[in-house]
Amino acid sequence: MEATLSGMMASRITANRRLAIALLATAVTVACVVAVNPSSLANFAWYFFVWNVFILFVNRDSLADFSLAFVVNSAWIGIYVLVQSTIYPDSYGTTTWHSASWTDDSYFFSLAADSVPTDVLTRPFYWEYKHTFTSMIRAISPLPIHHPLDVLFFQSGTAALLAAFTGRLMFQLSQDQRLSRIAFTLCMICPFLMMNGGVVFLRDTLAAALFVYSLCSLNDRRYVPAAIAVAIQLALRPGTGILLMPAYVVLYWREISAFVGRHPVASAFVAVSTVLGAVAASSFVLDYMTTHYNIASVGFLGREVIADLTADQSFNALFLAIQEMPFVVKLFLNAAYIFMYPFLTFRTVFDADYFDLRTVTLSLIVPVYQFWLNAWFAAGALTAKVSFPKQRAILWALALTLILVGIYSLQTRHKTIIYPLYYILVAVGFAHATPQARRLGYVFSAILLLVQVASTLR
Repeated sequence: MEATLSGMMASRITANRRLAIALLATAVTVACVVAVNPSSLANFAWYFFVWNVFILFVNRDSLADFSLAFVVNSAWIGIYVLVQSTIYPDSYGTTTWHSASWTDDSYFFSLAADSVPTDVLTRPFYWEYKHTFTSMIRAISPLPIHHPLDVLFFQSGTAALLAAFTGRLMFQLSQDQRLSRIAFTLCMICPFLMMNGGVVFLRDTLAAALFVYSLCSLNDRRYVPAAIAVAIQLALRPGTGILLMPAYVVLYWREISAFVGRHPVASAFVAVSTVLGAVAASSFVLDYMTTHYNIASVGFLGREVIADLTADQSFNALFLAIQEMPFVVKLFLNAAYIFMYPFLTFRTVFDADYFDLRTVTLSLIVPVYQFWLNAWFAAGALTAKVSFPKQRAILWALALTLILVGIYSLQTRHKTIIYPLYYILVAVGFAHATPQARRLGYVFSAILLLVQVASTLR
């Protein structure tokens, strides 16, 4: 696999190869949409147009990468919805209650839609709810929305934004075109990202895309777009936005220290304002979560409910065992648990009464694929050869964010927000790690995979 990926990413994708991939992906998208809901072709074209206009406005240098990633992700959307709606016609391509990984995609669709088919699974009295995520999408969608495919291609824009700007961030940090291509390609084909916002109607990929876009804007000294991206992040998901704030401090510690030395009074004002803002935002989030999740739970924000976890203790045995440990131990084990997710699981696939493509992807495909990714990540983290000045800061920011997710959220798919940083270190490990670091990386990843195999067989 490594040799194959190396061949794909060693040199810049030529214009002819890029065009061929884009045409093939578009053909797949059109074929799948025609088979499922032909009128959604107009929505596909609209979102492609709107997102490309946005990229032309904010960074035209990323247009080629963005457009390619958009159509590739759209092809996967078409395939996913075709499979899901063929197996479960009443799901219209959303995840269903049959799925072990049922999520909020049908709920968000119901908030964005002009009309909702009566058999689509959603929350009771969904018409009484509003959400910034869906309100924003409706504001830029003049076409009617009656089918999930009518809105899903918005997700191709978020997936493309994440891939294109992860590649751009890699180049900003390293000035290495090959590393940039690796980071871009791995983001573009990442099955975990697809299942958490790329091809499923969720916010997680958008949250990660806004994060990496803000970093690129800061590096370009474009502070207004960076501030807008952070503001949208906080509006879409306040908790996630707050969890990412320490990562900015770690990543730009040298710049912050230099600024403080030059402007001590202004720095003190900004620091006090930031602390007060963080306290106020945290209080708001905590109050919201306490009000809406007033039940026995784990994690400071109550997003994992004890009753749900103990309903099947054999399935959640490892997670529950961690929660019974002392706080200091749990602090790091929760972070490790979030990092390792999703776990290899045969039971939810081969013993399930129903087939679900998202469950299969998260239970089998992603854990096996992560064997190579985690090996290269460990190699990039452990290598003594530093490829760019902020390489260690990237590692510390990623680790700190995982710890914070483990403390406050414990929602495993929230790890999506650190994938830009993760893939930067994966790219370093893939291309620049020392032989010893690469060997250690494969040993580390093999141990993780063997533990999962032993656990699922047990």
